Amino acid sequence: MFLGIIAHSMGANDWAGAMVAKMQREYGVDHDRALQITNKVRELAVSPDIEALKEAKLLEDEFITGLFQNLGPSLSEQDEETIERRWNALAKELGIYDVVGVDALLYDPAKGRLDPNKELVSADGESITIQEAMFTAWWDGYPIEALPRGLRIGNTEFRTENKRQMTLCEIEEGFDQDALSDQLEQDLQRGQLEVETDLLALEDLDFSMKAPRQDCVLAIAATRRYILEQNGVSRDEILEAMEPEKNHPLGIQGVQARAKGFESAFRHEWWNGVVAPGLRLLSDIQEPAYKSGKWHSIETVTGGFESKTTVESILDDGYLFEILHRDSNKEQRVVGYHKKITQPSAIPLNGPPVFRFQPITGQSPVTIRLPDLRELRPISLDQLPEPIWNRSISELMTVVSEKAEQIPLEDVEIVLETVQNGQLEATSGLTFITIVLREREDICEVLADDLEAMLFDRLDLLTDRQKAKAVAKCFGIMSEIDPERVLDAVPAMASAADSATLETRRWVIYTFSNIAETFPEELLPAVQILTECVEESDENIRTNALSTLGQIAHAYPDTARNITDSVGDLLTSSNAMVRANAAGLLGDIAQSNPESVIQLAPRLAESLTAEDEETRVNASIALLQAGEANPEAVCNEYEKLATALSDSNPSVRANACSLIGNADAPVPADQLQLLKDDPDERVREQAAWALDRIS
Repeated sequence: MFLGIIAHSMGANDWAGAMVAKMQREYGVDHDRALQITNKVRELAVSPDIEALKEAKLLEDEFITGLFQNLGPSLSEQDEETIERRWNALAKELGIYDVVGVDALLYDPAKGRLDPNKELVSADGESITIQEAMFTAWWDGYPIEALPRGLRIGNTEFRTENKRQMTLCEIEEGFDQDALSDQLEQDLQRGQLEVETDLLALEDLDFSMKAPRQDCVLAIAATRRYILEQNGVSRDEILEAMEPEKNHPLGIQGVQARAKGFESAFRHEWWNGVVAPGLRLLSDIQEPAYKSGKWHSIETVTGGFESKTTVESILDDGYLFEILHRDSNKEQRVVGYHKKITQPSAIPLNGPPVFRFQPITGQSPVTIRLPDLRELRPISLDQLPEPIWNRSISELMTVVSEKAEQIPLEDVEIVLETVQNGQLEATSGLTFITIVLREREDICEVLADDLEAMLFDRLDLLTDRQKAKAVAKCFGIMSEIDPERVLDAVPAMASAADSATLETRRWVIYTFSNIAETFPEELLPAVQILTECVEESDENIRTNALSTLGQIAHAYPDTARNITDSVGDLLTSSNAMVRANAAGLLGDIAQSNPESVIQLAPRLAESLTAEDEETRVNASIALLQAGEANPEAVCNEYEKLATALSDSNPSVRANACSLIGNADAPVPADQLQLLKDDPDERVREQAAWALDRIS
């Protein structure tokens, strides 16, 4: 179609010939390198993918005709070193790459880390640069391999002219045989799409997506190559990198995905209906133990390991492993977790790296030298035999605490299910769950319904001093996310707290503090235990109890009136949060019982000079709330009130002015006069009001 359009003014061959000549002149490239670009444009002009996208109204007719007309100027505008890079940049700029995928790009012989212009010479005196050699191998399909000080193309060897031994300096300058080998292996693979014989395993596979079978196979092949190149990748990483809606838009769903904005749904179907089933059939791909795990090459996880980096990559992919290692010329298989070696004396200064694993069956740790490590596979909990569950979960607590972010949802679901059906001892299971939930809000939200149901079924555990902590901790974590879910447990938790251990009481009172702001009325049955906790020696419990009582007293002021003296004693606590919460609670009590609070006027006035700002603010509010009951008691603290007029916090300054005016305190008028120019409007207003009152 497009060829017919441009034929009106110039034949397709004439256009290609003229453009090739132009690129040769402007960029100094040979005929073949220029020709590949014109060929690519002509291929795009008749591309069925382009036609499909046009029919889907994603592309205009000018998408390719504009490229024919403006190819020369458009290439010139790209700030790249080689003509291939210019084309690739243009393809991305115009969206060609987004539409067609990697097939729209050209192989760039100069993209490696080595100097592309380094000159090599054959025995016959023929010279060639690394760039020319790479391009020749790719374009003509010649075999190519790295040699000491050079490379071989076909049967011809090219080397540096200087035959002497290379120095380390020269290697660092960019002619490293290993680096060149890596470049040859990676770049040439990327330049050509090869469907390997392993893909024959897909012959009988039925795909759920309605798409050409070859496209499905190529999508699997591309994913397979990406897994092999990346040394292990997760499903999400694969989808993010491959962008199937752009690079492998299978069938009409793929074409429409970007147009109608359902990329996520398409990716889900692309993965579950085509790629994942295909990968499972390939003999050189290892499926992860759980959905969020990484897909690996079989060679990566079996048959020994060449580098410490490869092992560490697999260790980062899980927390529980099946390990096969050689011990005294015999192979041993264990299941355990990685245990970092922390003692410097246990790390060899010379020789191969070593790794230490802790078996989950209670055996001593196993230290394995890299050459003796034969297999390392991440596994899930459901692959463990039931008889060792309780012992295994208990053994895993250490690694779960360290690697909570790596625990898959599937394993937490398994633990929850086994606690529910009695296969797993409740304390171990709930401890496992709470460790993970504390770090993983995403998992807590997913499991909330099932966890809530299980916890309410086992409220009896709150009366067991040994098991109550795990239950209370679960409620505490749930209350962080959705306090409404734990409301029905308040009476049972309040009852259990009286005889519970210190750790359990901490979690009970913490749960109540999360409930208090939104549902203070639900905590009325817990007022007595909260009042008792105000006098606890544990600062964590005191702080949360005070905060909770403050929220309740704000809504129901009478609830805390009998603990005024005890709360007053906490105004001098060494813990700033305890002091602040105590002052705040007194302010709440003073709303309905100012007489009991005003008796603490000296202590509240002393708190106006506390180091922390929140205590000073709360103390000034408490004095204001209680002051009307006995203005003389406030007046007696005039020296502290005068000092508060210069506080750094405007609320304290304003409240001090109000207290002075209300009590007619003998504070020098000139101090109040200074505040008439205060930067805070409320302070200025209260200072002027106080001046009027005391004058």
